[in-house]
Formats: sequence, C-alpha cells, structure tokens
Amino acid sequence: MEDIDGRKASGNLLGAYIRQSPRAAGALFFGTLALVVQHFVWYPDARMSGLAPILTITVALCHAIAGAMIGPRLVDGTRTSTASRAALLGAVTSLLALVLFAFLFSAYLFATNIRPVGPLSYVTLPFWTALFAFLADGWALCLVSMGVGWALNRLAVRQGMAGGHGV
Repeated sequence: MEDIDGRKASGNLLGAYIRQSPRAAGALFFGTLALVVQHFVWYPDARMSGLAPILTITVALCHAIAGAMIGPRLVDGTRTSTASRAALLGAVTSLLALVLFAFLFSAYLFATNIRPVGPLSYVTLPFWTALFAFLADGWALCLVSMGVGWALNRLAVRQGMAGGHGV
C-alpha cells in the first residue's frame, strides 16, 4: 500500500500486525511504555541503583502480561466500538497489572524480610501495596495505558475498516 507520495503506509502495516497478533502487540506496547514511564518516575540518582531497576522491570512485565490478556479485546471492533471504551480498557489493563505487581511484590517482601503478624497480614499487605503503588506512580501508568489502549484500538480497528479488512 502506498500513499500519495509513493511511500509505504507504515500505519497500515502496523495496524495489520496488531490485528494479526493482538496479544503480542498488547504486551509489546503496554510493556514498553510502562518501562519508559516507570524508569523516568524514579529520581535520577535512584534509577539504576538498589531495587529500582528490578522494580521497573517487574512493573513493565506486569503491564506486558496484562496487555497480552486484554489485547484481543482491544482490537475487536465489535466489543470495543468507541475510543472511550478503548481508553477504559487501557485503564483496566493498568489496574490489572497493578494487582499482579502487588501480589508479586508482597510475596517478595514475605520471602525476604517481612514476618507476618497474623493470617490477616497475607491479605492486607497486597492491598496496601497496591494502594500505595497506585498513589506513587500507578496513576501515571494508568493514564499512559489509557492512551495505549486508545492507540492500539485506533490503529487496528479504524485502519482495518478503512483498508477493507474488517475486524
């Protein structure tokens, strides 16, 4: 496919890739942008020291897993018919990643240096971890994920309809 200037329409190729592999595309886009946002959330001195790089990679992997789970729904034009629904699915993807991260980080804390006071500690620590992770930078990841959800849907559904491929 070529546009007016004779160049290949890279957007159509990207849209075709997203429609063909929605799980891989969701994982790639959500994970990559979460990695970038999470990296720049840290103070410059803390970005590459201590536990920060591991937390950054873990947050990105959680977003990639959630993106792979939600990806097929995002590119389905019948189930996600509007831009606002796509953005909402992006936010749901980020919140799903946050829940996954809270359980993984809580398991890490229990395995290393936190001794549970009682059985309720196993329930409350993931809750408080998720709450404070959202307050720290989860809101920024949620906003970015809303944009990613909108963009994936826009590229896959709108260009699929314009190209005559239908979804």
